[in-house]
Amino acid sequence: MSAKKNLRFALAAFMAFILLPLGALELYSPEWGYALDLPEGYGLEDKHGTDRYHFAHGLYPVDLQIALYPGSRFGTATEAVSWVTGQLVPGARNVAFEWRRRPAAIAQMEGNAVGGWALALELADEKGWLVMAAYGPAERAVELEPLMISTLDAVFTDDGSYFEPGPMTAFAWQPGRNVDAEYRYGDVSVTVPFNETDSDADQSVVDREFSLLTAFLDTPYVIPAWQRYYRAIWRDSWGRFSRATFRVGAALPEEPAEILKVLLGWTQGFNYERNFSGSDFTNLPKAFSNETGDCDSRSLLLVLMLNQLGIDAILLVSPEYSHAVAAVDCPGAGARYQLGEKWYLIADTTSKEAPGRIAADMADSSKWFAVSFHAFPQ
Repeated sequence: MSAKKNLRFALAAFMAFILLPLGALELYSPEWGYALDLPEGYGLEDKHGTDRYHFAHGLYPVDLQIALYPGSRFGTATEAVSWVTGQLVPGARNVAFEWRRRPAAIAQMEGNAVGGWALALELADEKGWLVMAAYGPAERAVELEPLMISTLDAVFTDDGSYFEPGPMTAFAWQPGRNVDAEYRYGDVSVTVPFNETDSDADQSVVDREFSLLTAFLDTPYVIPAWQRYYRAIWRDSWGRFSRATFRVGAALPEEPAEILKVLLGWTQGFNYERNFSGSDFTNLPKAFSNETGDCDSRSLLLVLMLNQLGIDAILLVSPEYSHAVAAVDCPGAGARYQLGEKWYLIADTTSKEAPGRIAADMADSSKWFAVSFHAFPQ
């Protein structure tokens, strides 16, 4: 099976001048210009200078090697990835592709002792090559693949890469033909464009990240893992929605509070749907197109579209209440949630209530945690 098909279907703190910790496991290298939003559980095992790092996962036998090279070291991305995989599994298959309009390559490692994936990316501003290899015992490679793929997909090489699918997902799901969906609310109907692969690609990210989330449910990592789960879906969905939100935005009022009222009313009219056999999350292109989903699908969709319209919005999740709502930085009376110095107006997508209203038996703010996104970083 080709590397592309196989991927689709199989699919701490450092010294300040080396990597800067942004959050729980969000790391940034000012020297090389790349960032990582790694799955919870990784710890630094070893490093050499600012261009060699070895992480090991604390719960699963997965290692992550990171190597940086000057641009002159390799002529192509496949040369870069082959150099690294050759030290782990000689002869690993690799395929070249393009990500962020720059050369990239992916390699599958299938050895007698080691199994995993490797990724090479050309960094922005001619800073050089980034090569990452995630691997584990060969006999557990299939089981550990979601963690390895998620690890490699969690890289950012410039500001724009925070707003499009990660390189592993982009490789596995190349765009197909355009398809139309409809936004309908009141007397307004707008035809909006998606790609035929958007829903399936987004669902693959949902399912992959959900499998990681469930692995952390009984660990100290559960809340950070939950936050990362939604960040990964938001990131994957942004580029898939940019044209749709632009067209919908042209039919909306100008004031943020009025935009919220319209989009909240629209999502409150969705059909309530849950799938207890899987991730129990409707991917966002499907939620938009079919007007269906449960609380977190609708709320994340609302947050994403508000963010794309230039409105600061966050997701609030309550394990105790088994519920999720949006919260928006805009004028309005009613219940609010404080994050930092801001007080966000609550917007419940599964009730028929106006912004600022929430059921009394869910009003304890200590029972909720917030998820913010890169469009409006906290």
